Amino acid sequence: MKAIIIGAGIGGLSTAIALQQKGIDYEIFDAVPENRPVGAGIMLGGNAMTVYERLGIGEAIRRQSMFPENIFIRNYKGKTLQHVSNVYIRQRYGQGAHMIHRAALHHELIVATRQPVQWGKKLVKIEQSADQVTAFFEDGTAASGDILIGADGIRSVVREQYITHANYRYSGQTCWRAIIPMTLSHEEQINGSEVWGDGDGLRASYMQVNQQQVYFWFTKQMPANTPFTDAEAVAFMQHELAGFSGNMPEVAAALKPEMLLRADLYDFEPIDKWYNGRIVVLGDAAHATTPNLGQGASQAIEDALMLSNCLAQTKNYTDAFHSYQEQRIARVRKVVEVSWKLAQLTNWKGAVATTIRDMMVRMVPNRITQQQMEFLYNVKW
Repeated sequence: MKAIIIGAGIGGLSTAIALQQKGIDYEIFDAVPENRPVGAGIMLGGNAMTVYERLGIGEAIRRQSMFPENIFIRNYKGKTLQHVSNVYIRQRYGQGAHMIHRAALHHELIVATRQPVQWGKKLVKIEQSADQVTAFFEDGTAASGDILIGADGIRSVVREQYITHANYRYSGQTCWRAIIPMTLSHEEQINGSEVWGDGDGLRASYMQVNQQQVYFWFTKQMPANTPFTDAEAVAFMQHELAGFSGNMPEVAAALKPEMLLRADLYDFEPIDKWYNGRIVVLGDAAHATTPNLGQGASQAIEDALMLSNCLAQTKNYTDAFHSYQEQRIARVRKVVEVSWKLAQLTNWKGAVATTIRDMMVRMVPNRITQQQMEFLYNVKW
């Protein structure tokens, strides 16, 4: 069997590594002209690290990342709303969350693939026949295989043109991300925080991703496509974070316009069709989610392992695709739903509403927290 993979992001590359471990041939293509060290930071959940351990690249990723011992949700006055022990998660489930620069993760994934990524390959058409599927690219080239895997993100061309249409939902929040050249104190390196403001989707966080760089992000409720220059965005964030406790204002003061990456945060309503004939999708192409649970990339990584397992268990690709979807769809729908609800919770407005919101989060019973941990990290393969 040979697979054509469209998209060389985290999901596509993880899929390539998983397929080669099963002895399944592949070619991987991406529309961007060349490999560039782009992106900000990312938290890989313990479930994602478990997959990477199985794929033989866990140690390489750990060397390039940071392990926060504790992760807090706090309000802007410094009061703890929720605490997660990453040490406990690692002890109980084998792996904990790691913070890493996206470019560093991307590099490690490319190193682990045996087939080179073919860059500058913008997909324009897919054709299926009785015995193969062929991808045609804008540069006039084509590639054929037994199956085609769309790992081309939330705005997936593969999904939209060949499987089903998605109904996109705007979360109401815009997000800015940045990598800041900075080394935090040891205390802040081992105790990361997501800090909630006084409503309107205001949240911010900063965490060390390597010894020299800090990943910073900021969200705020506003209409999609609200016009901001990068310089205006820096001034806006510094103003919004000025009243936060701790070192948040100092970290914000280190922001520069050229550091910023902006995205209006979307997901889409769950779809119930992930494949059509020889074509299948995974990751954001199948189940895009808002980042409130920090599980978007982790679920794509899980998809990669599950799809490769299913393809290795049967020569019938239709049976493999069906098994893959059936084993994944309920789990990712729950992740999407919970993440969406958290986004809307942080959008609450007004002093009374945000006080109630903070109280609700603070009073979540331990058994509920434990159930969520079991759901996210106790994955049976």
